[in-house]
Order: sequence, then C-alpha cells, then structure tokens
Amino acid sequence: MTADLLIPMSPLPPGKARESWMPMNEQFIQWEVLLIGILVSGGFIFMDHASNWILGLALLTGTALAVARFDLFHPYTWYAPFFFLYAASVPILVWLELKEDIGDLQETVFLEWLALSVFLVVVGPTNRTIALPFRKTPCLKVTAWVLLLLSMAVSAAYLGHIWLNNLASKYEIALSPSALARLDPAFSVYALVYTVLLAVAFQRRVFPWGLIVFSVGWNALAFLLSGERDLVFRILWITVFLVHGLYRPISRWMLACIAIGVIMLVPILGDLKNALLRDSDTTIMVNAMALRVLNDEFLTASENLQYYLRNASFEPFYFGETLLWDFNRAFLPGVIFPEGPDPQKYFNVTFFPEVVEQGGGRGFTLVGEGYMNFGAWGVALWFVLLGVFVRYLYSKGASNLTWFVIYVVSMPLVIYVIRADFSNLIAQFGKHIIAPMLLLHIGQEMLRGALAHRRTVRKPSITEAAEA
Repeated sequence: MTADLLIPMSPLPPGKARESWMPMNEQFIQWEVLLIGILVSGGFIFMDHASNWILGLALLTGTALAVARFDLFHPYTWYAPFFFLYAASVPILVWLELKEDIGDLQETVFLEWLALSVFLVVVGPTNRTIALPFRKTPCLKVTAWVLLLLSMAVSAAYLGHIWLNNLASKYEIALSPSALARLDPAFSVYALVYTVLLAVAFQRRVFPWGLIVFSVGWNALAFLLSGERDLVFRILWITVFLVHGLYRPISRWMLACIAIGVIMLVPILGDLKNALLRDSDTTIMVNAMALRVLNDEFLTASENLQYYLRNASFEPFYFGETLLWDFNRAFLPGVIFPEGPDPQKYFNVTFFPEVVEQGGGRGFTLVGEGYMNFGAWGVALWFVLLGVFVRYLYSKGASNLTWFVIYVVSMPLVIYVIRADFSNLIAQFGKHIIAPMLLLHIGQEMLRGALAHRRTVRKPSITEAAEA
C-alpha cells in the first residue's frame, strides 16, 4: 500500500489516516460534554414519570450525536439513534397510554440507559477521518465477481424453494425440512461482496449504477418472497455509507431525510412481507406512521427485557455461562454438533413456547443477556465488550480497505443484536463476514500467483524451438 491515499472526507498526511488531528483541549471538551450528558440524563432516569425517562434517553442520544459532530461513520451517529428507538419505544407508548405497562419499566429504562452510557464511554468520542490507500485490485475484482455470482445462484435456489413450495411466512420457511430453506446466509455473502465491488469502483471514481440498481432490485425481490426486511435495509445502508464515505459526501440535512425515510419504511415493508405469496390482498397503512414505527420493529427489545425482569426473581444468574453458549453456536458446525442453548433460544422457549412451536420467536435483548449473567454489572460488562468490538472496527476501518468493508457491513449486525444476543453477533460476524472475506483474499492471492507464474514462463523463440 505505497500508492497515494484516496481521501474522500478531509485531507490528512500519509500514514496518519487514523489519527484525529484534534487539539487535546478539544478532545477534553468532547469527553467533558459526554460525561456531563451521561450524568444529567441519568438524573432524569431516576425520576418517577415515563416522560422523564424518555427525556433522559433522548438527552443521552443527543449528547452523543453532538459530541460526534454528526459524523456518519462515528459509532455514536449510527448506533445511538437506533438504540434510542429500541429503548424508548415502550416508555413512549406507555406515556401516551397506547400500551399497558407490564411491569418493571423504570428498571428496564435504567438498564438500557446504563448500557448505552457504557458503550459511549468505551467507544470514545474521538472522530477518525476515513483515508483509504488507493491501489489497483484487478484480482480482487475478479474473485469478488465470481463469489457474487455464486452467492446469487445459492440465494436463487433459496428463493426458488420458497416460491415452488408457497412458503408464505417466515414461520413456514423456518419449519421447512428442506436444506434449501437454510441457504439464506447467501444474502449476507452477497452483501459483503457487493460492498467490496462498490468500494473498489468508488475508489476509481466510477459510479456503478447497474450494480447498485440490480442489487437493490434483487434484494427487494427476495424480501417480497421471504419477508426479511433486513435484506433491503442492509443494501440501502451499505450504498448510502459508501457513497458518502468514498464517492461524494452527502449533506447532513439529506442524510437526516434519508434516515427518517428509511425508518418510516419499517412499517411499510412490514405490510409488504411475503407479498408475492399471499392469498389475501396487500394493504399498506400510512396513518399514524410514527406510532407504527415504535409499535413494530423497535418494540421487542424493551418489551423482552420487561418480560425477563418480571420473572428475574425465579431465574438464576448464569455468571458468564451464556458466553460459552454464544461461542459454541458460533464456532461449532451445527451439522456435526447438535445445536446447544443460546440466550435468545432460552428466552423464547421459556417465555413463548407456543411461538417457538410455530417456527417463530420474539428475539431477545443484548441488555437482557448481560443481566441474566451478572445483573446490572453484567449489562455494563456486555456493553464494554460490544464497545471494544465496535471501537476496534472503527479504528481499523479508517485506513484499510478490507477493514473498512468489514466495518460497514458489520454496522447493521451490531444494531440488530440490540434485540438479539451475542451468539448472533459472533456467529454472523465469523461465518457471514470474516469467512467470505478470507475466501475473497485467498482467491485473490491464488489468481495473482497464477498470473505471476504465467508471466515468468518464457515462451521459447523460433530458433530455440528449431534447435530443440
């Protein structure tokens, strides 16, 4: 990586891509504002009314955004607002008297405030400028296109199975005994390779309209058949982040409009789940959109934590055992080793066995997994681990193309595990991101070696051939 630096955001000297270049007094002010925001917001959390709890969470989130200066690639900017939606949805609905408080709401909000506060402190407020070394990567492009086509073929087999068997819901897909119904990780591989190809194109100042339009259309078709909204959101997420970071910065007001539009898409896409296989007519409801957003995707994390806390007196602490479950699920192949317990599965089997029997589940909550191990201390520990993980990816991704791709593709996964557990993070990060990336680089090196060997084999001249 000795070529010139591609610097899409702001100039930095070569070799200093990951440094902030911010005066020490400004960094001190950032930390001071962050810590004051945490303390003041905590004061609201300990008050007695739901409106105060909502204000406390909003103040903490706003502080994080202000400290990060709304830098899209800073974890504060892309993580804190989504955590707020997951944490504040239940208090808002209870405050508006649109939902019944099932109990332990203040403790739920406190634990979520604690989780976000610890995450913000561990990640830190320092901004890092994206400055990626530019280099020609023809072998990487070839390998990426091959893997893209393979992932398309596998995902097409998955969608074909859904279509031919008229599996009109995620529950029916989950209960299908066919191995073809387990091929959905191909879409994660597709997203990773799409990110690589898009990053390479943007570094060459090329805007690949065809690739972008096809990828959005392909994943939209997959959503209409499978009902998985994250397929569409992930491709849109990756596209916006790479355009902003590597091609042309998007203004803050435009980013805000895009964010609001994407959030409003959540209930609309909920109306369109499995639309191509439904027998009934599809109706899109656009009334009370803000309330539908809160009462849809973002409701589950807080509500699940409430369910668990309500029964916590009957549940033992696991003192870190669930981490062993998480790593077991992540690294032991399920084909050879029977699938063991994981926190999300345990929660659903314990509290919602009837949903599990139908092939579904209610997710869980990462805050809840921390709590089931060490109580409030476990929540803090779990978000220390998450903060270290995100901080490392943010730091590495600022100056290395491979790590930049891994960082961007990991963002939706980190947000998703707010309503899941560490087993989802570890398993999907290892199997759906790191493994395909290693495969890409192995293929690149093999192709590069084959081409180098071909160049070193000198063809004999006509005279040498005649003498032979």
